[in-house]
Amino acid sequence: MRLALALAVLVLACPAIANAQTVSIGASPAPARYEQPVTFSGALSPAQGGLVVELYLTVPTPTPLGSTTTAADGSWAISTPLRAPGPYVARVHLNPTTVVDSSPIGVTVRPRLAARIVGTRRVGSRLVLGGRVLPAAAGRLTFRMAGTTRRVRIGQAGRFRVVLTGTLPGRWAWRLQLEPRSGYARAVRRNTLVVRGGPLSWGARGNAVRALERRLAEMHYVLKTMDTYYGEDTYQAVLAFQKVHGLARTGRVSGGLWGAIARGTVPRARGPHGTHIEVSKAKQVMYEVVNGKVAKVVHVSTGATGNTPVGTWRVYRLGPGGSLSGMYYSLYFLRGFAIHGYHSVPPYQASHGCVRTPLWFAPGFYRRWGRIGTVVRVFP
Repeated sequence: MRLALALAVLVLACPAIANAQTVSIGASPAPARYEQPVTFSGALSPAQGGLVVELYLTVPTPTPLGSTTTAADGSWAISTPLRAPGPYVARVHLNPTTVVDSSPIGVTVRPRLAARIVGTRRVGSRLVLGGRVLPAAAGRLTFRMAGTTRRVRIGQAGRFRVVLTGTLPGRWAWRLQLEPRSGYARAVRRNTLVVRGGPLSWGARGNAVRALERRLAEMHYVLKTMDTYYGEDTYQAVLAFQKVHGLARTGRVSGGLWGAIARGTVPRARGPHGTHIEVSKAKQVMYEVVNGKVAKVVHVSTGATGNTPVGTWRVYRLGPGGSLSGMYYSLYFLRGFAIHGYHSVPPYQASHGCVRTPLWFAPGFYRRWGRIGTVVRVFP
């Protein structure tokens, strides 16, 4: 429709077109890069030399791009930088009142796409992907890294920028892709971003801690707050991760542990169905399982002598608040055995038989699970 309207404008703006002669048109190279010189050429038939030939880009309005004259054999050629896919039309002036137009042709444009990432390649540092696409209207831009795809806004003059936050240590392949509009070709840029992680431990501060906490939370390890401080809750979440994966229980993050955290996933429940609590004596962790999926993971400590009873139990008594023995928000599941908050939750078995949880964790856990009949499954 647009092409027909444009051609109609050309016809209406000029005298009657002769039908005894024709003019051909072609382009080379085609496709071509944006702003690359392209030579449009053709021939008038029957041949006639010395006639004026004009090249037009017909959309959005007829725009002259250059002119020449036909050779004795009727051939002609005009070179111009390629800035649009067309349509292009060649017009030959047979005499002051008569012209003949070629059929319109298009040329696929290969956009120019440049991009690079700037910033310090350390976890928590601010990284920015910046670049430019020309022409700006060539299509839609997307950026993919670490399994996530996001739309990239193209601004004035085709410039764009993407702020990369929370990038974890490792080698991350990234891909920037232009999905083209009609008349343009796809453009892709890809590379690898290497991010390094330094050691972190209790007392550390900064964006690296925030990135660590965000990643742990994505895998459902419980935290009291999401901030930039490596406090007790961060230490305990790291401990829980180390326990789940059978790693040394240090509560500290080393270069090697960063890699494991980056690759980690949400743990799987031992019981793949139902809603219940799972306690692993071997790993010293507790899972909150909802509809067969692990919703929360927390570091715990069970009986020092291994006496925490293995089996499937149900909460039969509740103990809100604190007790004289230091138990905090208790859920009793068998005789005097309970899940409760406690001031000391070391990385190993240390209780009298109960399942100790961090004090800050206990009230929220009690609100979620503090009801008679809650299923508690204790595994060896």
